[in-house]
Amino acid sequence: MARFAGHQQEKDYHALDLQLAVRIWPFLRPYRLAFGLCLLSLFLSFGLEVLRPYLIRLAVDGPVATITPGDDADYSELWTIGLWFLLSSLISIGIGYFYTYATSLNAQRVIRDVRNHVYKHLLRVSPRFFDSQPVGKLVTRITTDVENLNELIATGVLQTVFDLLKVFGMVAVMYLIDWRLATFLLAAIPILVATSLFFRRFARDSFRQVRGAQARLNGFAAEAVGGVSATRIFGQQELVLSHFDQLNEATKKSWLRTVFHFSLFFSIVDMVVHLMQAGLVYFGGLLILEDSMTFGTFLQFWIYSSMLTEPIKQLGEKYNVLQSAFASAERIFQILDEDISPTSSSTPKQLARGPSEIRCEGLRFAYKADQPVIDGIELTIPAATRTAIVGPTGAGKSTLLSMLSRMQDPDAGRILLNGTDIKELDLDDLRRRIAVVPQDVFLFQGSVMDNVRLFDESISEQRVRDALATLGALDFVLARQGGLHGKIEERGATLSQGEKQLLSFARALATDPDILVLDEATASIDTQSEVRIQKALQTLLHNRTCIVVAHRLSTVRDADQILVMRQGTITERGTHQELLSSGGLYAEMLRHAAGASSDPDPH
Repeated sequence: MARFAGHQQEKDYHALDLQLAVRIWPFLRPYRLAFGLCLLSLFLSFGLEVLRPYLIRLAVDGPVATITPGDDADYSELWTIGLWFLLSSLISIGIGYFYTYATSLNAQRVIRDVRNHVYKHLLRVSPRFFDSQPVGKLVTRITTDVENLNELIATGVLQTVFDLLKVFGMVAVMYLIDWRLATFLLAAIPILVATSLFFRRFARDSFRQVRGAQARLNGFAAEAVGGVSATRIFGQQELVLSHFDQLNEATKKSWLRTVFHFSLFFSIVDMVVHLMQAGLVYFGGLLILEDSMTFGTFLQFWIYSSMLTEPIKQLGEKYNVLQSAFASAERIFQILDEDISPTSSSTPKQLARGPSEIRCEGLRFAYKADQPVIDGIELTIPAATRTAIVGPTGAGKSTLLSMLSRMQDPDAGRILLNGTDIKELDLDDLRRRIAVVPQDVFLFQGSVMDNVRLFDESISEQRVRDALATLGALDFVLARQGGLHGKIEERGATLSQGEKQLLSFARALATDPDILVLDEATASIDTQSEVRIQKALQTLLHNRTCIVVAHRLSTVRDADQILVMRQGTITERGTHQELLSSGGLYAEMLRHAAGASSDPDPH
């Protein structure tokens, strides 16, 4: 298992059920009136349930016991009782329909809100969170775990509250009928309660293990499907299949442990219920023989006793649902407990759009306290200029760029945009000013139009056309089936790397940013596409501040300034010629690059 360290064991969340219920309440509060009507319908249904056995008693002790069959027999009273029984049954059916539909509707509203809230929170947590969380596990949280709350919200809570009230109500009614038989039945209830409490701990642990095993299985499956090409290239199908089989087997065993505990629980409950019924037949029969109770009254009591044991058994079933739902709620709130980082200013400053000067003062950042990735950087990038950042892998270039758009906040120091600390700006507004073209382009399943404007319909089709035309990419887009509205498969599977990169540049241009960041943006494309993009950059960079990170040093020679980073600090800065003349790290990197490409003239 150590080979796949990304799939950690789930941490236990030892919150009480009541605490979790309190945390779920804000999602229920907007629909409290609708849930109240559902609860009222349950009480009406209970009243009708109590009425029907009473009608049976009236029929048995009345017309059934007294009427002698014959032509002159008067069955009107029996007909009246039967009609009342039928009417109450029809009303119960109507109430049952309303309850089922209304609770399902309310539950789906709550599930929709929870899912939106969890997804919105995921969009705002620190990027560090995603470094340790497999995608499949997070997908399980948003889908399976959230959906698992449906039974809890739809019927679990209301039905559990109603079943508890029904138990107390039935006990009270039975005491009114005969206190002796009621006392006998009541003596068995503590046994059922003790059994439920005993199995409570096992149930919670079982469902916690099931949810954890399911999340690990989903997480690995998502990674395995995403990396299927690498698996095949290196011939590791059997190894991956073996690990999937281990996770699948662990999930099966978790479910079987859960089934074992609940099968045993329900068997014990059934045994206690049958013993209660056997005692009731014996003691009830004695009372009838002694003329202390009529047969109709005993029949009424027997029906009530069945109605009493049913909600007790239902409480066990609902406890199953509650344990499963609370296990899912634990994992949902683990995500919601993750801190939002970074946060937007509560009183953001307004900054005019346009060319932007960037100034970094004393920036420090570390993923681990004793290992700084950025260490005391000071730099100024004038507005509407091009700045290149070069350096060996691990020098801190990408981390520096992530702080500019506040994907990470520095541990010390600050970044100023036209003299204003970026922490004082609205976070969304800041990021709209900055367009990033990464090396690894992510394309969504959808049309070319959707991917260029990222589903933002405020960006017109003409603006998308202009962006593609500027990059010389409009022809290849229009040549595809469907043109701008042609379908792109997931992750752009049907496009070349160069075509995907051109769409990424068009995406940046269509947003009309103040700052353009090119993070190894031409590293994975062919020379022809790079030449096309280099020409388009003259238009892209007009009246914009540009930051270029590149290993291919031929792409940074025309920059207004070049910054050389090493171990989190800026060791050199200047123009191409100045750095070449100084004979430092930049000149050395250029010589190595020239040697690798057999270029006789590194200048």
